[in-house]
Amino acid sequence: MWELDEFCVAIGLFGTGIATETMWPMIVLIILISGVLKKFKKENLEGALLHIAFWSGITAMNKENLDAYESELIA
Repeated sequence: MWELDEFCVAIGLFGTGIATETMWPMIVLIILISGVLKKFKKENLEGALLHIAFWSGITAMNKENLDAYESELIA
C-alpha cells in the first residue's frame, strides 16, 4: 500500500504521462520514485520529509515558524 505522499507523486507523474503521451516511461518512474520514497522514509525519522519541505521554503512548519529563512528571536 502507498502512503499519501507516494500516491500524490504517482498521480502527478501519471497525469504528466497522460498529458505528454509518454505513459510507459512515467510508469517506470512511478515505480522507481515510490521505491526511493519508501526507502528514504524507512531509513529516516518520521518527520524528515516535512522538515525538508520546511527548510526548502515549500511549506510552513507551524503558526510560529511561517518562514524557514527568517531567523529572528521571538521574545
